[in-house]
Amino acid sequence: MKSILGEIVPRLLAWPTAELCRRWPSHFTISVMRTLNGIQLSPEQLQLISTTIRGKAPCRLLVFGLGNDSVFLQNLNRGGITIFLEDDRGWFHKITTRSKGLTAFLVDYTTQRKDWRMLLEHPSLLSMSLPHDVENEEWDVILVDAPRGWDDQTPGRMVSIFLSSRLVKGSGDIFVHDCNREVEAVYCNSFLKNENLKTEIEAPVGSLRHYHMANRSTWPHTLGF
Repeated sequence: MKSILGEIVPRLLAWPTAELCRRWPSHFTISVMRTLNGIQLSPEQLQLISTTIRGKAPCRLLVFGLGNDSVFLQNLNRGGITIFLEDDRGWFHKITTRSKGLTAFLVDYTTQRKDWRMLLEHPSLLSMSLPHDVENEEWDVILVDAPRGWDDQTPGRMVSIFLSSRLVKGSGDIFVHDCNREVEAVYCNSFLKNENLKTEIEAPVGSLRHYHMANRSTWPHTLGF
């Protein structure tokens, strides 16, 4: 029974609580929505993301990772274009079945976290095949919360952080979750640059960094080198 309720409750509450937060994104409503939907990001982190997206909506929002917060993120960008990229086929099927209005693509990461030092020295190896709708656009806001990166057998977030630096629009915003971990922190420092870092919000589930990419004039605007 508990397992069944765990599936039904988020399905019933995802849209109405996300809509409530779109209209009244207070700390209280976001905290309630987060608890009811089982979202890992802290209320403070969600509020920062919410404020940034709402300030630019309707805009182009790209999210690395599908999750219990996907409906919330899409609702914030009503009238804009929101695309999710996910590599876990089981999780992709679960979330897209539960929330059929999402635009999401399956992608394949060929990296392993154990190779992060080598890949940092050879960034040409950090490219990957992306959907046409993603690769040929510049994005106003990007959230990096995938792929998995908690041990050396997972893909790590080297590629998604690198790609976010190439896909973001000039004066765009990038959020990266789990920057308390070494790989995320080092790759953010290398490709998103400390001078673009606006803030970092720590939380028990992982720190969130916010970059505003004002200084991008010397960077390539495509995925080529």
